[in-house]
Amino acid sequence: MLQGYYSAASAMSAALHNQDILAQNLAHAPVPGYRRQALSFEEFVPQGAAPAGSISGGTSVANPSGSYGTQVAQHSSSFAAGPYQYTGNPLECAIQGDGFFVLDGPNGPLYTRNGQFHVNSDGVLVSPGGYAVSGSNGTLRIPANAGQIHIAQDGTVIADDVPVGQIRLASFADSSQLQRVGPTLFTAPNDTPPQTSTAWIRQGYREGSNVQIVQEMVQMIAGMRQYEAAAKALRSLSDAMQQRTNAQM
Repeated sequence: MLQGYYSAASAMSAALHNQDILAQNLAHAPVPGYRRQALSFEEFVPQGAAPAGSISGGTSVANPSGSYGTQVAQHSSSFAAGPYQYTGNPLECAIQGDGFFVLDGPNGPLYTRNGQFHVNSDGVLVSPGGYAVSGSNGTLRIPANAGQIHIAQDGTVIADDVPVGQIRLASFADSSQLQRVGPTLFTAPNDTPPQTSTAWIRQGYREGSNVQIVQEMVQMIAGMRQYEAAAKALRSLSDAMQQRTNAQM
């Protein structure tokens, strides 16, 4: 019966964790460049618990599946492209293809698909969070009196017909290795070096999040049903244990 407690309680915990991730996806659905999060689960046996077919006190333990419950196996992000929206803002950019904008973070490079850039008081092209957009040859500075700003498909930034630098794009052989450090920001492990991206830039466009609201809502409803089923099982086990204990008194 204790196995049943483990199974039901862990199922409730897994369902709650999944609901939290779905809620984050829904909350960030309007955020440009946001990448959908997802969880995968696996079975587990608590440390010290008897495995399937083992002998405990001279009695074979019945646990055909070899597991006692469910736990999170992996927390991942989907890097599928989001929808593109034309804004006409010359400083807003979207990446067409596989790649990331590179930002100069406080502890090293940051990677994002959010191209809502602006120029700060020092004339530096920065992200919504204030991080400088990395250029192929250093910081990108826009003259204060620049009348027209053009960003070519290869990332070259031209202010009043004068090139001021080139926006750096990076890609990864395995984007799943990237680690999330914010709603739209990622870092790369030291053993996952960036590569030069072959993607191109669309000036005046914004890439939305890749969250499908209807899909998230359907999964949230299904998750609520799973939680309710696990809670009902736990209550049934608790009632059965109480009746068994009372009968032995």
